[in-house]
Amino acid sequence: MLGYFNRTHSLQDGTWETFRLMLHFEVVLILFSMISIAFWFSVILTAKAMHPNVRTLNAFYYGQYLIQLSFWVIQPIFIVNEVLDAFSALPALVIERSFATFLLEDYEKNTNPCIGFLIVLIQMITAISVGLHFNRAKSTVEHTVVAIIANFLAICLNKFNERVNSKYYYELDRVTYSLSERFQITENINSAKMFDKIVWSIGFFNVIVNSCLILDNYDIPITYKNIASVACDFSILTYGVIVPVVYYNQTASWKKRVAVMMRGCLKPRVSPLKDTFGHDMTSHGACEETTRYFEMLNKAWS
Repeated sequence: MLGYFNRTHSLQDGTWETFRLMLHFEVVLILFSMISIAFWFSVILTAKAMHPNVRTLNAFYYGQYLIQLSFWVIQPIFIVNEVLDAFSALPALVIERSFATFLLEDYEKNTNPCIGFLIVLIQMITAISVGLHFNRAKSTVEHTVVAIIANFLAICLNKFNERVNSKYYYELDRVTYSLSERFQITENINSAKMFDKIVWSIGFFNVIVNSCLILDNYDIPITYKNIASVACDFSILTYGVIVPVVYYNQTASWKKRVAVMMRGCLKPRVSPLKDTFGHDMTSHGACEETTRYFEMLNKAWS
């Protein structure tokens, strides 16, 4: 919960029962999100045909979000019993695709793992610094404004990447590109289109989250601040559920991996065929079948 929920005031103004139900539902939503993110995290780790740097960045985001959810689920329970990292995900992924655009010649051949780890390291340092300042600052408006600007710049950079790679794509008839370069150009264009769809899919929730964070800095009735705090939580959780689905719809390697996982789960288990005495009758190859045949033949002749 990014905002502060005032339970005492909620009890005084008679809104506690409503908020209590919402907080209980929030716990259910967090648990559902944990299962969802754990599933997508396993997809990221096992999906093939994904660049190592893209896998590193996605594994970092989904892994740390899963850890956050594990701690987050406790907070609403504490409230019932009385007891900022997502905003920088898009810029980091766009920056990684920028490296893929400008290192077109060998980015697919040379995995450049230092790029992915460097971006993750910068993200971690930024997150720790912003987190410390966020908790000590009197106003969080500046943090929200910086996050909005960073995401806006990321959208602009993504558009620039898409135009550059589209230019490369339309030059394929006139310029000789290797197979790895052609693959990288197509991958960069698909990634840029996917990021656009993610932005439009979650734009509404971004507006709610930013508005709630800004409202928390002004002198408004505490009931409205409680509403803003809960609305912010629900928006972030919905945000976390929708993004992987959009990513899945635009990523072929994820679709293939999920299809394999689903076939493995739904495939019926067949018990081995046994004879009257419980011996295995399943054929395990021509050689073993031949040996078994001659053993039976020897028993019949003896």
